[in-house]
Amino acid sequence: MRLQRDSVFMSQLDLGFDNFLNTGQLSRMPSRVLSKILCHLCSDGPLALRHLLFASKGLYYAAVNDASLWTTISFDTEFFEHFRGRPVEQAKSFTEQCLRWSSSLPLCIRIMLTGRFDGDLLPGPLGALSTPENRGSERCTSLIWDHSGRDRRTSKMIMALLPKVLRSLRHLCLTDFKDPIDGTQFPNCPVLEKVEMLDHCEPYPSLWGTNLAHVTTLSFGNYAGWAPYDTDTLSLFPALRDLTLFTTHSRQARTLPNPKPAPPFQRLQTLRLRGDLPQDLLTGLVAPALKALHIEADDFGWTSTDTLRDSFSPLCLRLYALLPRIVYHLEPQWATDLSMLVQKCTRIESFFVSKWMEEECIKFLGRSKVVLHVV
Repeated sequence: MRLQRDSVFMSQLDLGFDNFLNTGQLSRMPSRVLSKILCHLCSDGPLALRHLLFASKGLYYAAVNDASLWTTISFDTEFFEHFRGRPVEQAKSFTEQCLRWSSSLPLCIRIMLTGRFDGDLLPGPLGALSTPENRGSERCTSLIWDHSGRDRRTSKMIMALLPKVLRSLRHLCLTDFKDPIDGTQFPNCPVLEKVEMLDHCEPYPSLWGTNLAHVTTLSFGNYAGWAPYDTDTLSLFPALRDLTLFTTHSRQARTLPNPKPAPPFQRLQTLRLRGDLPQDLLTGLVAPALKALHIEADDFGWTSTDTLRDSFSPLCLRLYALLPRIVYHLEPQWATDLSMLVQKCTRIESFFVSKWMEEECIKFLGRSKVVLHVV
């Protein structure tokens, strides 16, 4: 019953928070539900709360006293639209307010350059992260940066504004990032452990220093085409234990022009291959400590199963192929491909498949000692 009440409140929120306020239910709303609503509103940053602070005393105190609502600081289209034409100092004051009201909680910084962008607004807010009274750079555990449509000069400008050291940064997410080529160093991130990269442009190792040398989890991929220098990027991560390689849209060219060998991953234990990946990349993949291989479909239903059967020799204990039924129509030879792959996985003990795949998998496993798990 409680879950039903919560879903009603969230539905009303999506229909329009102003109408919800006018229903008179705010005073009777459980604080737990109100907190969920406020979190829903400011999932991309607390700028969305600016009007609610003046709606009622109850909302004001609920927002100000919940430090978790102020832990995501976003420099995005909404930020640049809101502060456009206002005194630059207001943008800095807003960021300082977020830093104060977030108390000592970990921070997430979002730099989203996909829409309107005004570089003149950033020096104050980003500079506020490094001030001794705010100590924002010491609490930043996540940096999400979507650089789509911007050039290397913008990368350089923003990096010059970031703190020189991000001592607590554990998660870095980059989209369409362009490494500056003039030797500018990325902020020092001594405890970085998880990185996500989508459509990363050609890497420059001097930019990253030793930041990536101890990263254990990487998700790396492209919207469509892969480039030979993508393996250069992968070579920056020698200590990986969990690696996801993906292509998000359509089928991938099987060969790359002037391909470079993929680096060996001596410590890699979990490998996820999502979508259709180039054969050259998979052929040279070396992972002697691999325990689990996951084959996943992209949003359109394509996989790398047929490529894997010919170009990859995994030594893994567990194979996961939890695929949507659309694969049956897109890749009618899926059972043959998986059969050949299972035969190549000489150490395999467990094979996990979707329910619709069970009958065909039982046929080709036969008297194999591999244990089939239907999920």
